[in-house]
Amino acid sequence: MIEPRPSVTRFANAVARAERAQAGAGHDSEVAQRITMRLHEELGKLVGDAGVDVLLRRSVVLARRAHPVLAGVTAGPGGTLAGLKDAALEGPELAELQDGARAIVGHFIELLVTLIGEDLAMGLARAVWPSAVEEEER
Repeated sequence: MIEPRPSVTRFANAVARAERAQAGAGHDSEVAQRITMRLHEELGKLVGDAGVDVLLRRSVVLARRAHPVLAGVTAGPGGTLAGLKDAALEGPELAELQDGARAIVGHFIELLVTLIGEDLAMGLARAVWPSAVEEEER
């Protein structure tokens, strides 16, 4: 199974923290929705709206493999994640849903890294979230 590299996972977690701090408290499912819509808005200029939509759909599929709680989640146009909020309301385990939501973001960035290279992909992502501070591995 393809998993995001540790540097991408750390960055995805940093983005979630930064987005949560900027928009106030909220479940990671809401944070993930804001992140994917922002990725769509910013990266759509570079790879096109359809390109971002494809990457997001694939990210959901990859995240779903390790997080079955995402079974009802689908990627829609404009960076939307249909079913994520419903899963949060009905989800059996909130912690698993939150992990899954962060995994979607991590897989999106990892796919972008695979397509255009780590330096360029991470540079683009960091430009969208300059306030995202990554924690070092311990």
